[in-house]
Amino acid sequence: MENPFFNIEDLDKEVSIEASDEDKSGILAEKYLSIHEHRVEAIKHLTGSIPQEGEVFFLWTVNSFNAFTFIPFIIKECGVIQELVLSTYSINIRIIDALIKLIDRKMILSVDIFISDSIRSRLPKVYDHLISLVDQKPVRVHYSWNHSKIALIRTSDHYFDVEGSGNWGENAQHEQYVFVNSRQVFEFRKKEILYGIDAGAI
Repeated sequence: MENPFFNIEDLDKEVSIEASDEDKSGILAEKYLSIHEHRVEAIKHLTGSIPQEGEVFFLWTVNSFNAFTFIPFIIKECGVIQELVLSTYSINIRIIDALIKLIDRKMILSVDIFISDSIRSRLPKVYDHLISLVDQKPVRVHYSWNHSKIALIRTSDHYFDVEGSGNWGENAQHEQYVFVNSRQVFEFRKKEILYGIDAGAI
C-alpha cells in the first residue's frame, strides 16, 4: 500500500541547487499542487462528493491534509473558482506559490487574504512574499488581529464555506472541518470578515 504521508523537506531536496529562486519556487509549487491533487481523494473518501445547496458536512480527518486541499478538490468538482476569501492566522510560502500557480492557470480569478498582523514579525519572509504579489496578481492582503480559519469559495454555481482547525500550512493527522454549501452562510461570513474585522488593506 502506498504511504499516504510525505516529508515536506523532501520537496526541497528534489530541486536542483542550480535553479534560480524563481525557478525553485515554481518547481516546488508544481510539486505541492501535485501532492494535494492526489490528496483530493482523501476528501472525496470523507465526503463522497461536494455538499449540495444547503447541505453541511462535519469532517474529522484521519489522513494528513490541510485546508488548502479543499481548493483543488473544489476545482476538480466544480471548475473555476470565481472568488476566494481566506481568513487565517498563518500561511506558508508553498501555499502562496501554489495559489499563484492556480491564478496563472485561470483556475482562481480573485483572492482576498485576511491574515494576522503578527505575520510581519513572526514570518517576515512570508510577509515580504505577500507584499510582492499585490501589484502583480489579483490578490489583496488585509492585516488584523486574527486567529480565525475560514475559506469562502465561490464558483459559477456554488457558494462554499470551509471552517475548522486546519491551518494554511502543515497540519496534524487529525483536524476537524465544517464544509458548507450555502449562499446565505457565504454572504454572512463574508460580511463578518470584510466589515467585522478592523483590517488595513494594502
